Amino acid sequence: MDTESMSNAYRDTAWEWRVEQRTATTLPAAPMLRWLQVNAGRVWLTGGAPGAQAQDVWLQAGERHALPPGTQWVLEGEPRAALSLLQPPPRPAPGLLDRARAWWKSTDQRRPDMAWGWRVEP
Repeated sequence: MDTESMSNAYRDTAWEWRVEQRTATTLPAAPMLRWLQVNAGRVWLTGGAPGAQAQDVWLQAGERHALPPGTQWVLEGEPRAALSLLQPPPRPAPGLLDRARAWWKSTDQRRPDMAWGWRVEP
């Protein structure tokens, strides 16, 4: 989440922030699907894909809206709102276990006489 575009003065916690009326906040485009969740109040949301017609959405407390990859949004509280931006956790880089599995699979494919690490006698 890019918190540089969000005013830290309105954030309650690391995952929630407040927006006030007549204060537009931009959510820049991101490469993954995200969701904007309204925790309290009401929010006006407009935006979408570059070059497409803007989509206007009103959200109440308890509602969420999917923000597709590559879309930019602008929001404003009406009169104010507490929001959370939800996104999937980053995918971990391949580690030792993944490399070991890949090696094990390649070993099984090269040695058809091997089964579960034991030599199979005819």
